[in-house]
Amino acid sequence: MLSSNDRSDTGQSLDLRTALKRRQILDGARQVFLLNGYAGASMEEITARAGVSKGSIYHHFDNKDALFGFLIRAEAERIARVLPAPDPNDPDPASALRPLGVAVLETLDNPATIATLRLIIGALGQFPHLGEAFLQDSLGPTVERITVYLDDRSVAGVFRIDDSRALAEGFARRCLAQAMERVLVTDPPHRTDAERSAVVEEALWGLALAIPSDQGE
Repeated sequence: MLSSNDRSDTGQSLDLRTALKRRQILDGARQVFLLNGYAGASMEEITARAGVSKGSIYHHFDNKDALFGFLIRAEAERIARVLPAPDPNDPDPASALRPLGVAVLETLDNPATIATLRLIIGALGQFPHLGEAFLQDSLGPTVERITVYLDDRSVAGVFRIDDSRALAEGFARRCLAQAMERVLVTDPPHRTDAERSAVVEEALWGLALAIPSDQGE
């Protein structure tokens, strides 16, 4: 008879095997979707590329739609995890948002992210709301953190903002627009740190966030 510790170890082993198998399937699926697009991909090809049985792939995912949706959500969560929050102790919003803006651009410029965005664009005919959902899951948490930061600064009397969320969304949208330009170009040139910083400065000034240091004194 298994002890409680034995059962716990067995459960952890099963969870690990399940996670590894799912990752194996997702790695194969990503390769096939990127190569053929959503419409051109088949579960048979994904099964072969992932090196798993058909029974295994259908054990984890009901169909191609479910597999594709899970893959896109996983990519969105990856982006959300790596983006930092503004420094809550920095009273200057421009200073607080500069490193965040650079991080957004670095993440969106990543070849893996560019490939995912191209994949989403190609699948919008089948999934009209996929792009909106991806942006909400990937950049939504960052927009929320910026909103909270701006609200806190406003309450502290540093400056007055009527709609912090609109301002946060506008900042993220401007950074995204710069990334989307690269998505539409084959083999876009490498963007330097100085170029990213210039884009962020433009976004800050465009949103009137480059507030003078004597604001609120």
